[in-house]
Amino acid sequence: MKSLDPIFALSLFLFTFSIFMGYSMGDEIPASVFEGVLDNIPDPSQSTDLELFSAILTNNVIACFIFLISGVLVGVPPLIFIALNGFFVGWVSYSAASELGLGFILMTLLPHGVIEIPAITLSVAMGVGLGYQIINKLRRRDGLQSYVMNSLNVFITRIVPMLMAAAIIETGLIIFFG
Repeated sequence: MKSLDPIFALSLFLFTFSIFMGYSMGDEIPASVFEGVLDNIPDPSQSTDLELFSAILTNNVIACFIFLISGVLVGVPPLIFIALNGFFVGWVSYSAASELGLGFILMTLLPHGVIEIPAITLSVAMGVGLGYQIINKLRRRDGLQSYVMNSLNVFITRIVPMLMAAAIIETGLIIFFG
């Protein structure tokens, strides 16, 4: 996984850049563009804390797994996904900050984002790495099977627990700020 450091850095840069782009273009993009994006997250006022936690965790685990496995397409889709994800976060931040203030957005995003963003970025980096390993396999080099096994191990033992912690914090923040 150490070999993923440059890809991780690139993914984090792309995510951060996309957040700034989404934020800076926030007033130019209508809400209808993102309609349906959060449909799988239940309304906090109409669900239990466990339902909310489960929905957030399931959404994030599935997204991270898709980021990882989509790397089979030569590693490009995970980079596109993280850019779109960052853009959406930036747009939502702009929309919410215009009503609640930037301080509120930072206070609600940072506590779980400190855990969630590295988990997402690692999934993306592993997806890009998977694409690289597939290219190597086509060149008749070994390593694809061990890479896939290592990636799945990291996903289960590191990414999922990080996403669980982030979902607990995010659920708590939603309940607190209701």
